[in-house]
Amino acid sequence: MRYSPSLLVSLALGAVPTGAAAAEPVPNTWVKSDAVIEGRRRDVPLGYDPAAKRFLVLGGRTSLGEYKKPRPYDVLYLDPAGKWRNELPAGTDWGPEFGAVTAPGWKSEYWGFTDTAGITRPNWTVYGTFSLGQKYDYDPDTGAFYFYAGGSTFRYDPAKREWKDLAPETSPQKALGGTLLWSSMCYDRSAKKFVLFGGGNIPGERGDPGTWTYSPAGNRWEQVQTDPRPPARANARLSYDLVAHKVVLFGGDRLDQLLADTWVFDTARGTWEERKPAVSPSPRGGHALLWLPKAKKLLLVGGYTYTSTTDYVASLYRPLPLEAWTFDTAAGRWDLVGRWEKPADVPTGPANVFLSAAVDDSDTVLVLDAQNRAWTCRFDVSKPDAGGAEKFGVRPGAVTRRTGSHDPAWYDEGVPPADPAKVAAELKELPANRWVVRPTPKKPGMNMDWGSAVFDPHGDRIVRFSGGHSAYSGTAPVVYDVKTDRYTLPFAPEYPLEYVYSNDQVRGEWSFRGNPWMTGHTYKSTGYDPNLKALVFAPHEYTYYFDPGAGKWSRSPGKNPYRPDFYNVTVCATPSGAVVWADARDGGKAGLWRLDAEARAWTALPLKGELPAKSPDRHGMTYDAKRDRLLLFSDNGPRKGNGAAYDPKTGEATWLDPAGADKALVHCRETVYLPEADLVLIGGRVTGEAGGWRWLAYDCQANAWVGLGLGGDDPIGKAGAFNNSMGLMYDPARRLVWAVGQYSQLHVLRLDPKTVKTVALE
Repeated sequence: MRYSPSLLVSLALGAVPTGAAAAEPVPNTWVKSDAVIEGRRRDVPLGYDPAAKRFLVLGGRTSLGEYKKPRPYDVLYLDPAGKWRNELPAGTDWGPEFGAVTAPGWKSEYWGFTDTAGITRPNWTVYGTFSLGQKYDYDPDTGAFYFYAGGSTFRYDPAKREWKDLAPETSPQKALGGTLLWSSMCYDRSAKKFVLFGGGNIPGERGDPGTWTYSPAGNRWEQVQTDPRPPARANARLSYDLVAHKVVLFGGDRLDQLLADTWVFDTARGTWEERKPAVSPSPRGGHALLWLPKAKKLLLVGGYTYTSTTDYVASLYRPLPLEAWTFDTAAGRWDLVGRWEKPADVPTGPANVFLSAAVDDSDTVLVLDAQNRAWTCRFDVSKPDAGGAEKFGVRPGAVTRRTGSHDPAWYDEGVPPADPAKVAAELKELPANRWVVRPTPKKPGMNMDWGSAVFDPHGDRIVRFSGGHSAYSGTAPVVYDVKTDRYTLPFAPEYPLEYVYSNDQVRGEWSFRGNPWMTGHTYKSTGYDPNLKALVFAPHEYTYYFDPGAGKWSRSPGKNPYRPDFYNVTVCATPSGAVVWADARDGGKAGLWRLDAEARAWTALPLKGELPAKSPDRHGMTYDAKRDRLLLFSDNGPRKGNGAAYDPKTGEATWLDPAGADKALVHCRETVYLPEADLVLIGGRVTGEAGGWRWLAYDCQANAWVGLGLGGDDPIGKAGAFNNSMGLMYDPARRLVWAVGQYSQLHVLRLDPKTVKTVALE
């Protein structure tokens, strides 16, 4: 006899449709159903209500625009016919039992609990830094699901079909700061408390919240000080063992490596203990970890691993081949109970977030695949696969890391020894006024567009921290040694999971290793401070400093006095310290601040007069060493093409009113002063005679814009006036100009002011 997928799902859920013969599902076989959640939603909380004996979908993130489209309700349950049924709040009439409803929306994409009709329920359309992860679980003592997300503690009562914001006095995020991402929590039935561990983006030494418990009875969060404790991690699942009375933690993502360690937490004693089984599942994150009530064991299902791609917007994560393992907490033993090789036969979950999964009283597991289709599998774990465990499992301490140009060791592999004498001779013999490409043997493969680079004259290095959005999102700058023509990566970059190749950035503090998150792009928000001998990264709430010699980041002790804005914050090196051009925090006009290296704090510079308008890519600032002044340019605003000179001795800003201003309309983010030529070279081009391109420059002595005829392999490219992925720098020891491109290719120029072809812009 053959059964339809819907019938098999019904049988798996313990329901026998009218007229059908009772039949047990085939153990350890995945069944794809017709139950698909229509409409886009992600980070979907899935649970099982043992009182009503049904699976529930309890929300899921979407966008405000998507929510306005026809879609089912936030809360759904899987009925015996294998369909998702709308679980509308009591007393509402928003639509049918199945299909699209007309539930009220929200006024904004900010997190909150009141919709436009005044009904209490969570706003899943929140935009920006937000993560539900697995910060929820079911409490059988109160018959409700408890959540911690967006800094809020709330619950859903399935019997009453009611949400409630619990608003405890404190919580992990409220106590520690930051925006907590990527955590997990589970309910300890003996202690009658929820346990939360893992996640990051918290301003502490480890970047994580540590261990917390929440008491539903007291509506109280408490931090548990433990030693030892598991290393910080993201997307590691917690689950409670009802036999051993312990909370179990497995694996997770350190953001630069995946883990395969096993820990147990005794809530009553407040202690963690690492278990080291002979074999365990391979390193992973985002897996499900569920308690099987019949088998009385923990079940691990799914998870993701890394890729090492550097292709444009290609995923740095991929689902692992689907496996199921059980863990016997008392024995400290992992056993493989299933591995499915054919992707078509199993659910393929999301690549970089938790697998949505839940289990019923019969050990039937329901998961949602990447398209939010329901799959079920009734597990029989009585016959583990010992051979498979040895083949596919790993030993304690195993990790998975990315390879290729994500790996610091890769830059030395298969590369001939550096020859500094040869490099010095090549740079000395450069032709005048022609761009030349350096033959660097290994370059970072990551796309580092929409940002600049800085020259470190003390270490003779070029340092670049650039990317964001649909480009490189790691925490490691790349470093180029001019003397050896070699790149290095100071450490394996950490990648912020769903914020990689994202339109958003992580709003918060830092990674587990204390490194800052890349902003949406970096534009000109990186600079160099000669006193600290460090790259300055200044668009966040705090300023971060990268020491290229030590290969380490550090952070300012206090918040920046200006408004964080990665689009417009502009940093420039001066002999007395880096200067930042930004907007005042109080909404006032733009200003200038100088970095006090000893205090690692910005001090406001006096300002009389007006500064040019700012706009991403379209304004720039450089230091005129001959006259001890700052020059600020913009091709935007009412005085576009003009520029201003700022005198730090008097605090006065005066307009330059240079000749040719109406022809100098090119993006001027990349702006460097060349002392030997007394020119400011702009990283953009204007059209010259016969339609050819000329590099734009400002002649300081003549107070005029000019066009320069530069030949060779032009780093801007064959067409266009501006390259948004190019960083332009001056090398004072060699009197050279360097340009670094989107994929870290290096161009170098020896500009000879006596022989360069110069054309006035008239």
